Amino acid sequence: MGAAASCLAAAAWLTGPAAHAAGQDTAQAVSGTPAAPAADILLTTRSLTLTLWDGKRAAPAPHTPYRAFVTGKDDAILDTPSGDGILHGVTDGEGRTAPIRTTLRHAEDDFTLIRRIGDGPWGHFFQLHSSGSPEPLPGWPYIMTMRQRWGEAWVDLGYTNRQGATAYFSHDVPAGAISLHIDAQVTRDGPCFAELDAVNRAFARNDAEGARALIDGMRCTRSADQKLDLARLLLAAGQPGLARHWLLQARQRPFPDMFKPVDPGERRKRLEVARLLGMPDLVLQESNILQDSAAGKRGARATGAVDLANNTAYYLADFPDYLPQAEEQARRSLDRVGPRPYNQGTLGWILALRGQTADGLRLMHTAYRDLPRDEEMVADYGLALWRSGQRDQATRLWDEAQRECVWGVRMHAALREAGYPHPYFLPADSDAVNDYRARCAKPRIKAKTAGL
Repeated sequence: MGAAASCLAAAAWLTGPAAHAAGQDTAQAVSGTPAAPAADILLTTRSLTLTLWDGKRAAPAPHTPYRAFVTGKDDAILDTPSGDGILHGVTDGEGRTAPIRTTLRHAEDDFTLIRRIGDGPWGHFFQLHSSGSPEPLPGWPYIMTMRQRWGEAWVDLGYTNRQGATAYFSHDVPAGAISLHIDAQVTRDGPCFAELDAVNRAFARNDAEGARALIDGMRCTRSADQKLDLARLLLAAGQPGLARHWLLQARQRPFPDMFKPVDPGERRKRLEVARLLGMPDLVLQESNILQDSAAGKRGARATGAVDLANNTAYYLADFPDYLPQAEEQARRSLDRVGPRPYNQGTLGWILALRGQTADGLRLMHTAYRDLPRDEEMVADYGLALWRSGQRDQATRLWDEAQRECVWGVRMHAALREAGYPHPYFLPADSDAVNDYRARCAKPRIKAKTAGL
């Protein structure tokens, strides 16, 4: 049974329950308001039990963060901290929520209850249905990713619940680019995915000791791909030190593999993980080897290849101690493929960071004319102008970007530094944010990605 792209919906369109109720409803009479003295309001109270699939069966999830609300009914959970009818909390030792009070009596199918990751003002979750049918896909393995500064980072993995819902990922990046992957190599390997899921859930309930014991007992840490998958998961779980350990383990090659050349695909995966982990030494080393192996091809961008020299230059520019290497990589890109707007912009940014402001701004201005809606170009050029004292020009550039709905992770960081008053820096439920989203935001739906 497959999943169709049209059947993946972001949280705003999620309908249907995701809760298993525990125990019986209790009713409490509360005196009515002065406007209706003869009518009492009947409040009902219940707890729900969060259950998670582990690849074989569904079971209660103790000590796990959750999100709960009434689904598609003219009612809401009462007494929530923000008054929005959405209850966040952590389940007890038996997987139960805090008591939930509502005005009306509800069946368990009237509630949505899902696992929660993070605690920011923005959030996303997805619901899967089978192709051509409204029936949900329960127990379906998935990986949720978010576009970060230096790549697509895992933010959660697991199985959909009985209503086809993923966990709720909560974060602090306005309009963050979230994707759902349901047909990647790692999701197709049932036993290994189940091991990763168990580790993820252990860290989610703050059981670091139990998670490490699970890692020690994993069978799926033999190949380099498996070690890199574990490193990605550990980074998502807030364990960058362990993630770096497993990346380094993936680079160790046992006898007799140590005498064989490393597959370029494996090396690219190592490079991707090293970028996410902020390891410029390894990024430079892996990139140079890949560039050398491709030196015989016609140009770094021949046949759709990535310009690794430019990408490496732009990455290294985030590390002040690596600015000389960054400039060398940027000039290598220009030598190999000629001047292009993207590599001129990269070199200009690096020169500005190295104090050669006039030359850097000249190159960035040239690049900006061809890339006025490129998020990184707009962010970097505006920030270089701002830092050089040309703040009115930077503001005009960012005003134009706001009108054209240019946004992303890099824009978020640059505008924060400059104190630019973008609507996304206002409260998430403000009128300004809602107006901007209505004009600019479009749902991003991805049925499957094989490249994880």
